[in-house]
Amino acid sequence: MHDIGVIGLGAMGLASAWAGVRAGAAVIAFDAFGPGHTHGSSHGETRMIRRIYSEGRVYMPLLEQSYALWSKLEAESGERLFHQTGGLDIAPDGHALLNESRACADTYSRPHIFMDSRTANDCWPALDLPENCGVIKSPESGVLMSDAANAALARLARAGGARLNWNTPVSSVQPDGDGFMIITPEGKFPVRRVINAAGPWADEFSPGLDEVIRTERQVIGYFDGPPGDVPPFQRVLDDGRRLYLLPAGTPGRWKFGLYHHRQQAGPEFRGASEVDAEDRRLLTACLNTVLPGCPPPDRFEVCRFTNTADTRFILDRDPEQAGMVILAACSGHGYKFAPATGEAAVALALDAPLPVDLTAFTLARQLRR
Repeated sequence: MHDIGVIGLGAMGLASAWAGVRAGAAVIAFDAFGPGHTHGSSHGETRMIRRIYSEGRVYMPLLEQSYALWSKLEAESGERLFHQTGGLDIAPDGHALLNESRACADTYSRPHIFMDSRTANDCWPALDLPENCGVIKSPESGVLMSDAANAALARLARAGGARLNWNTPVSSVQPDGDGFMIITPEGKFPVRRVINAAGPWADEFSPGLDEVIRTERQVIGYFDGPPGDVPPFQRVLDDGRRLYLLPAGTPGRWKFGLYHHRQQAGPEFRGASEVDAEDRRLLTACLNTVLPGCPPPDRFEVCRFTNTADTRFILDRDPEQAGMVILAACSGHGYKFAPATGEAAVALALDAPLPVDLTAFTLARQLRR
């Protein structure tokens, strides 16, 4: 019998497997698809990591732990997975995004620079910001090589003894004595504890989640670099839409997205879908808004966000199934936290001391909304 069974081998599940073997646990894990698949939320070459966090101060302890564990992953894998490029938060003057970023920086004593749009345009003319914008630069922010990091997590988990079962969908999870039986087409696997990291499919194994999580379709565009260097950034437009831009995995290439894209959400968007003409039109128009004169996107791909109502994660024990931990609903901004959330999920599963306070990420908090 394995100590921990992990359902889902996206970044959260892979990080949980790595954390499990570091904790001395016997780990077995399952994913319905193959390594590097595009059916979830963890593919896409790169991810932005922001050291001051506009989503809220409650994330800062988890973020600090993540930075430490990304460094540990680099040391153990022998690969450079984090590039400290600096990063920008851009929004209309007085916007909540800027206020919360500054509050995070001040509360946790992180270096940052506040500048007006004129100063930012002098530094990065390609931004062409209007006069009403404020900009916060975080020199500690940067880019994670996410595809390479996923492969490194898998490799280190296997080296530690974890059994990773790709192309093995989990049909069900059934109570079995003091533990569970994970049922798959390949057989039945007894485990003492389960970490449910199944992303859009998490509610199949923790039924109460269907009340609080919702799958949203997203589309990302890739293009040749903007004129002149710009740091990775997120920007809120005057109409409230929020966009982000960062380097892709190939030098000279960039990736770009619009949060909530076409606002397509619901269980019907858990499956694969094709990019269509409206996706291309929308992203091309948005890119031209924030980087006028930039080459249009020439490649697109679909991913999924699994959202809660307030976009906070769920990292908690399942109240209906003793011994199951939910690591789900990372709401489109969870990748950077993967090593820390995986470590915390393992601590919950093994009844070990928690590395950070998880009060802000309970399931009960979402059910009360």
